[in-house]
Amino acid sequence: MDTRRSNCIHTRENGRLASTTTADIDALVAGLKDRPRVVLHFHGGLVDDALGFATAARLTPVYEAAGVTPVFFVWSSGLLETVRGNLPKILSESVFRTLLNRVTRYAAGLVFAQPGRRSLGTVPTPPARAVAAELSLAERGQEPYGQLVAPHEVEQLSEAERARITAELDADTELALRNREIVNSAYQDPASTAPEGPPEQAAARGVTGGRAAAATLMSPATVEELTVATVAADVERAVVTSALLVRKAVRVVGAVVGRFRAHSDHGLYPTVVEEILREFYVANVGAAIWDAMKQQTAATFAAPALPGEVRAGRYFMDRFGELLGAGPRPRLSVVGHSAGAVFIDNLLTDLDRRRTAAEEPVPADFRVRDVVLLAPACTVAHLAPVVRRRAELFDRFRMFTMTDTAERADHLVPHLYPRSLLYFVSGVLERDPDGRSAVLPLAGMQRAYSDGAGGAGQDIAAVRDFLDADATRTVWSPHDGGPGLSSGAHSHSGFDDDPEVLASVAAMLAE
Repeated sequence: MDTRRSNCIHTRENGRLASTTTADIDALVAGLKDRPRVVLHFHGGLVDDALGFATAARLTPVYEAAGVTPVFFVWSSGLLETVRGNLPKILSESVFRTLLNRVTRYAAGLVFAQPGRRSLGTVPTPPARAVAAELSLAERGQEPYGQLVAPHEVEQLSEAERARITAELDADTELALRNREIVNSAYQDPASTAPEGPPEQAAARGVTGGRAAAATLMSPATVEELTVATVAADVERAVVTSALLVRKAVRVVGAVVGRFRAHSDHGLYPTVVEEILREFYVANVGAAIWDAMKQQTAATFAAPALPGEVRAGRYFMDRFGELLGAGPRPRLSVVGHSAGAVFIDNLLTDLDRRRTAAEEPVPADFRVRDVVLLAPACTVAHLAPVVRRRAELFDRFRMFTMTDTAERADHLVPHLYPRSLLYFVSGVLERDPDGRSAVLPLAGMQRAYSDGAGGAGQDIAAVRDFLDADATRTVWSPHDGGPGLSSGAHSHSGFDDDPEVLASVAAMLAE
């Protein structure tokens, strides 16, 4: 390996070794012998390999100046490129804009209705012009409906309301046109000849005999579902029904109302955007990449699936465990930024497993000195088991992350999605234990621990109680708390580059 990268462990899919070799890890661990302090650094999952190595080169002198020997795990996901590449395209699609308008209109009326209005037999909705004017604020950098405060209690969507909305959307000619555009762009009539003209200009002939009026980045499964439902209606007479699109749109309305009922909403406009994405676009906004990235952080510590296969994290821990049992132990700290926190959770779980593993032991009394999380993107549920085992796993914990005010001001896609990456991951990309799309609280989101913000459940209570028990365990950025407790970061990506954060981490590790 390049000597400039000799303190890096480079991994690829399934946590396997990339440019790093087993000999490189052997040499790296041998170099840790007699080093009093070692830090394992896990960068965030938003960077490519080159930036991961650049981060290691930039932070190496910071750690060394604090008297700590750093080891960097370098990996890549491509998530940020996917989100920032596809999301602006999605949010500008004609079908998305139509869905956004319709869902927002109904959700605004249902959630913010005057007391008693929903019992009158109609679905309360603001005027169409008012909705359009409010949504246009996003183009000027303002959040639509950003000043509205939802009532504490929100009624669930009733069957009568669901039926009324369905009937109104069934008669919506613009929504029907959007459905026609999707189907025409996706459906190739088996009886038709190849489209005329050059491939880059010709679109598949639709069921109505026309050309595609718009492309879409809806999930392929969603497009197929809409197309099959439409074609099955009546191909010969080219009758295009938007019934399935309507049902899905009504389901989104119900999901938005449900999140306000559960206090897991992110504000009206962001929540509507998130629920449309989850229902129609989840495959193309990075969900699969995010899921694969998390699996990679676990797989790197797993047993090899094939003979001769080497999992980077597991091999490192094998060699490091041998070092711990052979002589003076280094004081080990771990630092993880963003999805690097997921890496740390899995590392600590593996460390705990090795306490009783006959073939891969670490000393039963060995503990990590410091766990430092920078804007952690792990779920609260993923962090909770680690927190519960803190007495066996680590001595000190510190989380640097943004206040909710700063989180809401860190816009992932300016003018389009007025929340941070953590909000987006929580509201769109996460999945429940059964693999279904779900809205889940993340450890780095201050709102997850706030009363009345969907913060119910044993995991949230466990992590909240742990953080509240010691004021030094959290630094809500921006904050000036003196040495080791200060942060000036105002963006999710800024935590491993902010001078105050780096100074705080160095001060903590040097103690």
